[in-house]
Amino acid sequence: MNGLSVRARGLVKHFRVLRRQRTVLRALRALRDPSVLRKDLLALDDVSFDVAAGEKVALVGGNGSGKTTLLRILTGIYERTSGELWMAAEPRPLFSHTIGLAGELPVENNILLFGAMHGMDRAFLRPRVDTILDLAGLHALRFALLKDLSTGQQQRLALSIFFQAPSPFLIFDEALTNVDQGFLRTCERYFDELASSDRTVVMTGHDSRWLRRYCRTALWLDGGRLRMHGPADEVLDAYDRSFAP
Repeated sequence: MNGLSVRARGLVKHFRVLRRQRTVLRALRALRDPSVLRKDLLALDDVSFDVAAGEKVALVGGNGSGKTTLLRILTGIYERTSGELWMAAEPRPLFSHTIGLAGELPVENNILLFGAMHGMDRAFLRPRVDTILDLAGLHALRFALLKDLSTGQQQRLALSIFFQAPSPFLIFDEALTNVDQGFLRTCERYFDELASSDRTVVMTGHDSRWLRRYCRTALWLDGGRLRMHGPADEVLDAYDRSFAP
């Protein structure tokens, strides 16, 4: 599909969740009738959209609206219940700055470990170790155990590593939450370059100003359904108005 990075048609995702507290008696009854214990939760309901190659997309919606579920379907973590999905390239996602880091290992070793979790091998990362330490402001802590770093320092390290990922399709799921003001400047420089690149980006967040700065289009999910899809300013204006009293 020339010119497209993603095409989704009628995406549906159901989860089976507990209806009530599990007990031995209810578990036995559930052997005959599973609905005694569990019910269907419709997380995504008939979601269709296209993402052009090189597009920068803001994905917005309240908590529980289906944003992370959609991103996990795009990245293959979840299987869709039904619907069609085509992607030109496998996306490289950043869902958490803690998964892939090991507290008992030094910072330098964690660069290689976290990088490997995100598709970067040692040969790619080793020449970039000093650059990563400079970005994160952690040169003096190169050999310190990760567990001795603050949460903010660990987040800076994870982001500085991920910023090296050469993937043509990147996903950021609220990755910049709680970033300190000093490191935010580093993030802005990275996203400025990303915005002018030909890479496809999908990002979520609660900072409308940030999303408007870097995204040209936006998707608004509401209760698992696609409520609006279009130019970022129009979608984000409508989304912001939805909170007005």
